[in-house]
Formats: sequence, structure tokens, C-alpha cells
Amino acid sequence: MSTTSDRTPNGYAELFAWLLHVGKKGARGLYLCVRGTDYQSLADFSRNFSVCMKSVADVEKGLELCIRPIRRTRIGRCWATAVETVQQGGTLTEALSPARESLPGFYLPLVQAGEQSGRLAEVFQFLHDHCKALCEPLTNLRRTWLFPLAIFFAGSVLRILLCLLSGNLIEAIQLTFSETLGWALTALILGLVMLSPIRYSIDKIRLSLPFVGTLEREIAMHRFFRVMSMMYAVGEHRVESMIRLAAETVTNHAARTELEKAAIAIENHQTMAEAFQKVWFLSAQTQTTITTAEHSGTLERGFQQISDEAGTSMVMKLRWIQPILFRLVILMVAISILSTLLKVALGLI
Repeated sequence: MSTTSDRTPNGYAELFAWLLHVGKKGARGLYLCVRGTDYQSLADFSRNFSVCMKSVADVEKGLELCIRPIRRTRIGRCWATAVETVQQGGTLTEALSPARESLPGFYLPLVQAGEQSGRLAEVFQFLHDHCKALCEPLTNLRRTWLFPLAIFFAGSVLRILLCLLSGNLIEAIQLTFSETLGWALTALILGLVMLSPIRYSIDKIRLSLPFVGTLEREIAMHRFFRVMSMMYAVGEHRVESMIRLAAETVTNHAARTELEKAAIAIENHQTMAEAFQKVWFLSAQTQTTITTAEHSGTLERGFQQISDEAGTSMVMKLRWIQPILFRLVILMVAISILSTLLKVALGLI
């Protein structure tokens, strides 16, 4: 029988391994967040590929033409072998998968839905409109934390350099250690936030917020019901499979989990209207639209209507929030500069 002293080293080793894993995950997440998503290049590619599918309807030729203008971008370099993948019999989703880390979470599931429904032109037109709508607001939102983060990091480096220039080598080493520890803790916290249980809770809170929650729900509904409309029109797939594929386009974990409840309800032989009643964040009007469309046999049109209405409201909110985010960026940068200068000044005293 093992004693507490026998188990303690293993316990510490497991804790250290877990913290290392979380730290790496946090650092990776921080790197991806800093790098950001090139929504403008995606919007341009999606528009061009949609035009190609409408006019030529040749995936191989369309890829070759549309990747060429973005071949020097990060996404374009990842798609260097995309044409070859299609030539060897791979799907379009497989051809675009090498850029998965550089793509927003909804991109590849929507491409897959377009392939399965045979409506690639429509999907890529939707992706163009969606990426274009998200481009400026998400860029400004990213700047609200990225610019201050860069300023604080520059302040840390400046404080260390000032210590070295003043000849305080020991103090510089101590400061380097404390600043490194602080940034490591930041990566650790980010890693904790990115872990599924915690992230689910945060996403659920975001869904419940007055303005942000409404916008989150509309973005989720816009993507989800567009895929449902396309897949239901084909009618070659089981309904629960359609729901699960459509749910993959939703990046909010709490919203995705709620929508997947509808698939479970369908598997339990409930109607479409009954299944979507399990999704708490869908409004009464949305529930009524689904019920009416199911009774009249026009679910494809009903899903399209819900997606269009959510998309229209989403675009209006994004346009309204853009100037607010721009002013917030300026405010955050000003505060971070003043804070950094104050820390440097205190360090010189």
C-alpha cells in the first residue's frame, strides 16, 4: 500500500505536467490571437471563387485562379497544394484544410456543407458577405487588447534595458525574472480560459449579455440556419446529421451545445419544431417560424428566412458598434501608454 509521501512526487509531477500543458496551450492561443485572421483575404477569395463556380463550375480551375492573387499571404501559402489535392481526388474541404489554423472556425464546415449540398457558389457568396461584415469590427476588437499588450510588453523590455544601462545588473536580472513570470502567468490564464469547461461557461455568459449576447445569437443563427436551409433542400442526409454539421459553423461553444440538443431530440423521434424548442436562446418568433414552416412543408424557406433576418440584424449591429470600438482602441492605447510611462518613471526614482 502506497503512502502519502510515495504519492506526493507523482502528484507534483502531474500538476507540473498539467501546468506545462495549459501554459503551452495558452501560449499557442495567445500567438494565434496576436496573429489574427485575415478576413479581407478570405472575403476576396470567397467572392472570386463564388464567381468561378457560377460561371465555370470547375473546382480545380477555380482554385488555381482564385488562390493566385493571395499566394503570398499566410493563407495562400497554406493552400499551395490545394489544386494538387483536388487533382488527386480530394474534396475541396480537404484541399483547404492545411490552412485550418489560419481560418475562422466556421469556414471549413460551411465549405463542407456547400459540397454536400451541391451549392458551392451560394456558400462562397455567403462566406464573402460574412467575412466582409466581420472584418472591420473584429479587427478593431482585436486592437483593443493587442495594442495595449504590445505597449505593456515594450514597457517591460524598456525597464529591463534601463536597469542594464544604469549598471544595476542584479536588479535587471530580478526584473527579467519577474516580468517573464508575469507573461507566463498570462499565458497560463489564457490556457485556462481556453479549456472547454471554462470556455463553455464564459460563452454561456456572453450569450446572456444584453447587447453582446444578442449579437452572438444572431451570428450563430445566421450561419446555422443558412446551412440548414441548403442541406434540407437536398434532402439526402439525415436531419440530425444536418443539425450537427450546421452546428459546427457556430464558434460559441454554449450556442453550439444548445443547437446540438435539437439533433438528440430528432433522434428521439421528435418533430423539428419540438426539437428546436430545446434550444433556449431561440426567440419565440424563430420558434413560430420553424413550426409554421414545418406544418406547411416549407422548412427550407423558413430556415432561409431565419438566417436572412438574423444576418440583417447582425450587420446593422456591427455597423453601429464599429465607431464605438474605434474610440475604445484610442482610449485603451492612451491608458496603456500612460500606465507604462508611469511604471518606467517609478522605476527610475
